[in-house]
Amino acid sequence: MVSTQPFRSSFLQSSQHRSKRTKSNTNQLPNSPLLPLHFHLPLQSRKKRRRIKVKRNGTKHTTPINPNFTPNLKRDTQMVTEGPRKKRKIGESSILVSRQSISIQQNTAKRTVTPFHYDKIVKSSTASNFILKDNRKSTSVHQISSSWIDMPSSAQKGLHNPAVLCYRNSLLQALLHSPKLVNWLRSYHRFGVRTSCATPCVACRLLSVFNSYWSSTSKDLRVATKELDKAFISAGWQNGRSGRQEDPEEQLVWLAKVLSEQLPTNQFSAFEAISRFTLNSNTKCSSCGYLSVNKGEIEGTLSIDLRPKIKNGTIADYLRPYFSYWVEDFKCDRCSSRSPKQRNRKICHQPDTLVIQLKRFGWDGRKDNSPIPFSSNLSLNQYRNEGNTYDCEYELTAVICHIGVMNSGHYICRAKGPDKRWMKFDDLKVSEMTIEQAIHPGTRNGWTPYLLFYQRTVKDLPR
Repeated sequence: MVSTQPFRSSFLQSSQHRSKRTKSNTNQLPNSPLLPLHFHLPLQSRKKRRRIKVKRNGTKHTTPINPNFTPNLKRDTQMVTEGPRKKRKIGESSILVSRQSISIQQNTAKRTVTPFHYDKIVKSSTASNFILKDNRKSTSVHQISSSWIDMPSSAQKGLHNPAVLCYRNSLLQALLHSPKLVNWLRSYHRFGVRTSCATPCVACRLLSVFNSYWSSTSKDLRVATKELDKAFISAGWQNGRSGRQEDPEEQLVWLAKVLSEQLPTNQFSAFEAISRFTLNSNTKCSSCGYLSVNKGEIEGTLSIDLRPKIKNGTIADYLRPYFSYWVEDFKCDRCSSRSPKQRNRKICHQPDTLVIQLKRFGWDGRKDNSPIPFSSNLSLNQYRNEGNTYDCEYELTAVICHIGVMNSGHYICRAKGPDKRWMKFDDLKVSEMTIEQAIHPGTRNGWTPYLLFYQRTVKDLPR
């Protein structure tokens, strides 16, 4: 019979009681270097190692804390705590200690312990309090790999286009070649933290496409993309609305909206942390010098205006007006002046997957075909907020290009695979290309880059 002794008392046993245990007790966890240190410590001593008074039989005893104490699995997994004043009963298959999930696979010959951090990333997804924790190592996003796990280059393939889905095929290829996003969705299902699904669930259908693309045949992939299309239609997306061509950037924004509605809050918060910026903006009054501060602005895609034109301007030149610009008719909180004021944006949190949109389609229905040079590497370090010491260095992973006019044309995707080779995906057609061809700025009568996908190069392990 499993003991019902409280979890806290079991951790605070005296050394005399612990010495009575036999070494043959098979219910004890092995001493593993994978176990975090505070797994062995009571909750009250995580920040400070101090002596705690425990009441036993009406008498107060002072019990020293032994960090090398190994808990008894049968007894101690019956009642565990996630935090102060909150307890939860669970089975013997898993333990939750201070929001750390430790998966235990029991075997008659060997018991393995594998730690996996799945802490909540942010308090809420609203703009007012979407402020990520300063310590990046304490977030579960940091635990999601940015490498190509189970994604062989030999599996790369084209996508079937039954009608006018070139915009979606190009977007899917770009997402499929963003390892951080693929691994995020895989981890969401792999570790069983999914509590419920919508009917049909867009995230489930998207995961099926990801898995079929990297591990199955083209036939399985075609079935998966058909099911994804049904899920999109069920969620409200309409293909070819009013006879116009759809936009991959609009599809990406819509997809994020649907995920926010269907996914659990902590899972979508992880998606936001991977794919969105958190910015602080400062607006300085030109009359009295008063500085107005707005914190916690959320930005997903960086939409870059191509007007006014910058002579010989590169993508870095067009990014500057995004982070520093003048605003008209902004009322000063101090002097009530409405004169033009300069606003500067600073990055508080940088996403692991960065999407830049070159705004080529204007309100007048015309397309801007101007060539915009860009490189395979991009640095946003100069736009970091004071106190943000994490690198904002990015590496190009995919480019979505367009040919034609605003209401008609064709989309393709250029993407870098696990073997670092660049491929061109034109629906079902797949061909190899050079890096010089991939970063071509475009021509006025040919292909023009529209969406740029970058992945952050992780160099900033917690210091």
